[in-house]
Amino acid sequence: MDATIHRLKNARIAMFFGDHPPAHVHLLGPGFKVSIEVATLKSRGRADSRIVAEAKVWIAENEELIMAIWNERGAKR
Repeated sequence: MDATIHRLKNARIAMFFGDHPPAHVHLLGPGFKVSIEVATLKSRGRADSRIVAEAKVWIAENEELIMAIWNERGAKR
């Protein structure tokens, strides 16, 4: 199960509950899926670089919120 935690113009940032460490989110959009680590902003997958950059800015600015969600529901136990 996943939950959208933020919406961008052409994509959404989601977290899959019960996902594997390290803490990360998924950038999902039409025809792409990118995984982005919260602490390092390292990404895996391919998407328009402008969308990935926009997502990384939001993730960096909201790291505390994302980690609270991850610690509550995201991490595999």
